[in-house]
Formats: sequence, structure tokens, C-alpha cells
Amino acid sequence: MKKPREAFFQGYPDFKGSFRGVSLIELMICIVAISIMILSFYGLETYSHKQLIGADRRSKVQNSLAYCMEHMSKYVQQASGNASLGYPAIELYPSASSTKTGFQVRVDLNTPHTASFDDDALIYYTLSGNTLSVGCTGTCGSFTGEALSSKVVANFSNSVMPVDPTDGFYVETDYLGTTVDIGLVGRYYPDQESTMETRQSNPQVAMRAKLICNNSSIN
Repeated sequence: MKKPREAFFQGYPDFKGSFRGVSLIELMICIVAISIMILSFYGLETYSHKQLIGADRRSKVQNSLAYCMEHMSKYVQQASGNASLGYPAIELYPSASSTKTGFQVRVDLNTPHTASFDDDALIYYTLSGNTLSVGCTGTCGSFTGEALSSKVVANFSNSVMPVDPTDGFYVETDYLGTTVDIGLVGRYYPDQESTMETRQSNPQVAMRAKLICNNSSIN
């Protein structure tokens, strides 16, 4: 009498011969291969995510500083004055203090414009902490102050921005009050250092421009 196992496989020799186990080594190789694939996809996704975040944050800092430069350029080009009469078009701010925090421009906001410098508006750009703001004294009309950016690295420097800047707001005016050299340094987290390890999460952006007043007189 045939045994039950032999009776079951009778007539199915190929099927019978196909029964085999998976060795432990083969199983481990499969697990390792799948793990490598998963880790590769995860690493690629993580890298792409960091790059995307870094690009987005850099763009936000650039836009913030560009807005500041645009605002300054607009009013510097409208500035008017006469340095020989004691009314420079551009000078450091506050003009009466030895501790400077920015610069100011003299602009005639009267409608219509007047020949006198006494009724001009003094529009000033000043850095307090990480916030660069614009304000106005004198005859300001409808002009209102505002905070232009909160991404500027703290500290004002009365000098030209160097190649490797450490401060956030650099201003140098000429002695005639006709030009101003401006440098801005901003970070996504302005109070934190931007290093090789953190440049993706906290990118640093630097901008510099030399602005010229079109309406000042040195006579």
C-alpha cells in the first residue's frame, strides 16, 4: 500500500519536485536589498526637501532685502539739498547724535514743491535690533513710516560693506551729501549664525548698492 504522501503526489512529478525551502542567507540578502532601496529613496527625498526649504527661505530673505533697497533708492533719487548752506541731501542718522543707526534723506514732499529747505521732510532709515524701519520728520504729508524688514543682522556700521560682512546695515555717505553706499546682510533667522551646517535652514544673503542723489547742490 502506498503511503499517503506518495499517493498525493502520484501523477504530479514536476509539482512534487518544485517544493523547496528559502534559505536564511537568501532571505537576508532580500531584506538587505530592500532596505538599501528604501534608505536610498528616503535619503533622496530628505535631500530634496532640504534643498526646497533652503531655496524658499533664501528667496524670502532676498525679497525682503530687495524691498528695502527699492524703498531707499526711490527716496534717495528724490532727495534735494545744499551742503554749503547746511542742508545736505543725505547724511547719517541721527544727525545730532554721535551714535548712528542709519541715514536720512531730505525730500520736498510739498505740493507744489517749494524753494525753501526748511519745510522739507527728513526720511530716515534706521536699524533697531533685526528690524530696519523707515520714518519721517518735518513736513511729511501722507508719508507714513513702516518696518521694512525683520531679517537684517543686528548692528549698524558706518562703513562700506566688506567682502565678508559681519554686521547687517552698512552706510557710508560722501562729505557733500550727494551719494550713499548701502550694504544689507540678512538671514532667515537673523539672530543665529549661518554656517556650513545651517546654510540650508538659515541662508544668509548680502546686497550692496551705491545710490546717487539727482537734485543736490554743492555750491
